[in-house]
Amino acid sequence: MKLSNAIIISLVAHIVMIALLAFNYQFSKVDVKQNKAPRQMNATAVNAENVRKHLKSLKQKDIDKKNKEIERLRKIKKQEDDSRKKRIEEEDKIKKAKQRRKEEERKRKQKKADDAKKKKTADDKARKKKIALDKKKKADAEKKRKVEADRKRKQKEDAEKKRKEAARKKKLAEEKAAQDALEKEMEQQMADEAAALSEVQQQYVMTEADKFKLLIENKIHRNFIEPEQEGHCDFRIKIAPGGLIIGIQTVGGDSLYCETGRRAINKAEPLPISKDPEVYEVLKELFFRLKNKDKE
Repeated sequence: MKLSNAIIISLVAHIVMIALLAFNYQFSKVDVKQNKAPRQMNATAVNAENVRKHLKSLKQKDIDKKNKEIERLRKIKKQEDDSRKKRIEEEDKIKKAKQRRKEEERKRKQKKADDAKKKKTADDKARKKKIALDKKKKADAEKKRKVEADRKRKQKEDAEKKRKEAARKKKLAEEKAAQDALEKEMEQQMADEAAALSEVQQQYVMTEADKFKLLIENKIHRNFIEPEQEGHCDFRIKIAPGGLIIGIQTVGGDSLYCETGRRAINKAEPLPISKDPEVYEVLKELFFRLKNKDKE
């Protein structure tokens, strides 16, 4: 806007200068024309050469005046151009300064916004970190509390278990002691009874064994052909449960007695044997001496 006004003022000044130059030129022509009449009337007194020189001088002065005016206007125009150029430069400087300040202000605001954003980001990060740390601390504290509670509960349960186990063991020990005492008493009673029974049984077994041993010897003697000379033969006989003879071993004695005695044993088969296992155990391997009964 300021540049447009300066251009308009310069144009107006130039137009005024041109108008003044034109007016001065017309005024000079009128003055020359008015002065011609006296010169013509006084033609005899004025030298034509002087007139020419005078006209030339006037013309030169007019030219010089115009040149001076043109030079003045040129200087004025140059000054105006310089002034306008200076104003333009100053305005450009001001504009650039404004743009620079604006850019600096924009950068400052941008930096401020970036700093605020960074600060907000850092604050958010710190806040989130703090929240996470607090959450972790809370979780750790809760976990520690639960662990401690579980430890105390387990400790209490273990103590209760130990108490119950001790009570159970004590009860079991008491019951076992009572049971052992009872069993011991019963065992002693049973042992006494068994001893009594065993003695009776033993007497029975031995009695039965003696009875069957006598029956076996009698049956063998019934089949025994006695030799004429005196003598004897000792035998060990193995007897099966049914009375069958499964082995005859001569232990010692006279050969004649041993030979006739072996034949008598074989003829006496099956030997009389008890069906009672205990009695059979006594008789299953029988040792006896065979000799002449009349010569005993």
